[in-house]
Amino acid sequence: MVIGKDPGTTRRIEIHKLAPGLGLVDMPGYGRSIRGGRDAEDQIKDQILSFLKENAANIILVVHVVNTGTFIETMGRLDKKGFIPVDVEMVHYVKRDLGIPVLVAANKVDKAGVTEMGENLDALKEELGPSIPVYPVSARTDYGIPALKDEIRRRLVDAGFQSPFESLR
Repeated sequence: MVIGKDPGTTRRIEIHKLAPGLGLVDMPGYGRSIRGGRDAEDQIKDQILSFLKENAANIILVVHVVNTGTFIETMGRLDKKGFIPVDVEMVHYVKRDLGIPVLVAANKVDKAGVTEMGENLDALKEELGPSIPVYPVSARTDYGIPALKDEIRRRLVDAGFQSPFESLR
């Protein structure tokens, strides 16, 4: 598995077994990439959509990660072209069309000023609607990660699984 800070680092769907009958699926981003061009992006989108459709009945929870630091800027550029942000589109598709519970990890809250970040978070929450839980987090500083893990743990336990985070505490 390749992990990096640049968009497009995760190039394929990877499944990591956590426990019997439970896996963590790491997917490439569902949007613009700095690698591969439009054809590669379209191929990745097709793979993601196919995977979700084929496995929807077995997916307990989706955690969708959004770059919160640039959300309003991205939303503004797309709005001028008549598009909605791909993050919003994907979250609604997963919840509404596939019926899979979804949480949003609003990442990079440490990257912008407090006012700008608050505005980005508010815009994200407004676009997603009140039924989508948003967890402000920073993967770099660990801000908000405990609350997100607690919610994931709760949902796994409610689904009959033992928490995969016990060894991480």
